[in-house]
Amino acid sequence: MTKLLLLASLALPLSALAGQAPAPAPAPLATPPAASDWWFNSTSYGWLTDIQGDAGLLGYKAPVSIGMDDVLDSLDLSYMSYAELGYKKWSVGVDVVYAKLSQDETFAVGPISAAASLELQQAFVTTRLQYRAVDNAALKLDVFTGFRWNYFDLDLALDTNYRDASASTNEDWFDLIVGARALVALNDKWYFQGTGDIGGFGVESDLTWQALAGFGYQFTPRIAGVFGYRAMGVDYDKGGFLMDTVSHGPALGLSFAF
Repeated sequence: MTKLLLLASLALPLSALAGQAPAPAPAPLATPPAASDWWFNSTSYGWLTDIQGDAGLLGYKAPVSIGMDDVLDSLDLSYMSYAELGYKKWSVGVDVVYAKLSQDETFAVGPISAAASLELQQAFVTTRLQYRAVDNAALKLDVFTGFRWNYFDLDLALDTNYRDASASTNEDWFDLIVGARALVALNDKWYFQGTGDIGGFGVESDLTWQALAGFGYQFTPRIAGVFGYRAMGVDYDKGGFLMDTVSHGPALGLSFAF
C-alpha cells in the first residue's frame, strides 16, 4: 500500500528528459539548412528514471524511493517528443512527456485483508522561446525562457473485507522557467550537448529545475542521435498535494531536421 501511495503522489517524467523535466529535452541542436532562414527539427526519445524524495496526498506524506524496475513494472503507456521551429536566431521548442501508470496490490493488516488499485496519468509540457546568442563552428549557445505545465490525474480504489473506499484527484499548474542550451562540436560527427533550466520561484512550485548532459552523433546532415543523463526536480506543496522529488536516469533520442 505504501508503494501505491508513493506512486500515486509523484510523476514519472520521462525526456527527452532535458526538456522540465522536463523539461527540456535531449534534442540535438540541428543546423538550419543553408537554403532557408526557417528550420524545424523533431525528436523522439526515451527517459528511464529513478525517483527519490518526499511525496504526499490528502495529508499523507512519506519518503519516495522508486527504482527503474518499479517504474517499468507499472508503466502502461508513455509518449515523449521534442519539436523545435526556428527562424534565423529565434526558435520555439516544445517538449512533451506523458505517462500512464496502473498497479494492483493485495495486502493484510491483522484481520483486515484488502486489494488496492491505482491509475495515474501525468504529463509535463515545456514550451521555450529561445535565442541563439553564439553560433559558430565550435559552439552553439541558446538562452531561453518559457513555462512548464504539470498535470496529474489520480484514481485510487481500496476494497477490504470491512468496507470499500475510493479517492480521485486532479492537479495541474504552470511554472515559469529560464535556462540555456549549448552544443560543442568535438569533430565533424560527434558533439557534446548540455541543457538546463530553473523556475517556479514560489509562484506555483517553490522550485523546479532540470538538466541534461550527453553526447550526440550526426549520422547524416539531417539525422542525429543523442544519449546522455537527465535529471528533473520539483518542489510543490499546495492544496494537500505534495511533490518534492528528484527524477534522474539515462536518456536516448533520435532527431530529424528539415
